[in-house]
Amino acid sequence: MGLFSFNYAKPGPGVDKDAPKKKGIFLYFELFVRKFFKMIQVNMLYFLVSIPYIILMFLFVTGIFGRYFGEQLTNIAKEAGIDDQSVGTMLLIFNAFVTMLIFSLWGSGPASAAYAYVTRCFTREEHAWILSDFFKNFKENFKHSMIILVLDFVILFLMFNAIVQYWNLYLSSNQFIWAILMYLCILAAIVYTFMHFYFYQIMVTFECKFKDLIKNALMLALGKAPMNLFLTVICFVLLMILFNFLHPVFAVFLCFILFYSIVRYPIEFYSARTIQRIAVELKED
Repeated sequence: MGLFSFNYAKPGPGVDKDAPKKKGIFLYFELFVRKFFKMIQVNMLYFLVSIPYIILMFLFVTGIFGRYFGEQLTNIAKEAGIDDQSVGTMLLIFNAFVTMLIFSLWGSGPASAAYAYVTRCFTREEHAWILSDFFKNFKENFKHSMIILVLDFVILFLMFNAIVQYWNLYLSSNQFIWAILMYLCILAAIVYTFMHFYFYQIMVTFECKFKDLIKNALMLALGKAPMNLFLTVICFVLLMILFNFLHPVFAVFLCFILFYSIVRYPIEFYSARTIQRIAVELKED
């Protein structure tokens, strides 16, 4: 089994069935510590399967974000007397950071559906075979998750260009209507980001049409907005710290080993428990 050849048959201390059930953040930390080595396994598996997406997103980010911010950064650097090599390093760090931020918040299509299923099992304290269950859910949810993946690239391109265009129009005309349109685009981008917290958990939990998937994810994105915002800020800050103190290559390598689970599992944990509570309430009704 190579990297993923841990001995699952080895007995552990187990969990006392009479022990009081932990909730919220206490349950999260208990699960994270207890499932630590499995977190490493699923983190590496998810990252490896997502490498084509990460490379494509990096090139995409370099093309649209890097082109615009690269010009801005180069002009600022020339005025500050910074050499071209330092500017190139700064652009590399920026593009790598944006790529990993999008990967962390938006996911990578079918691989994210598979990751969502395995982490949902962790959250519910259900058994999961990391390799077989991962690839089983990768295949079962391929269609809907690929549609989301394509939408991600299209929406990212359109939203970024719309925001830049409205900002430039505002600067050139000083008409506040362009600023309002820009802020509306930013708000739409934030809501669309929140929807990704629930896309894949809904997908692996319920059988539903794509339009129902979008509708339910949108309702949860808006209905749980304060917590969604909190989780987004935590993810952003942790990645900012990582890329601020480490070379991008080492930062990405750390993401491969474990860091992605640190920034993404809290989102999966919260969304899985939220969806589970809603499912229980619907069943009782």
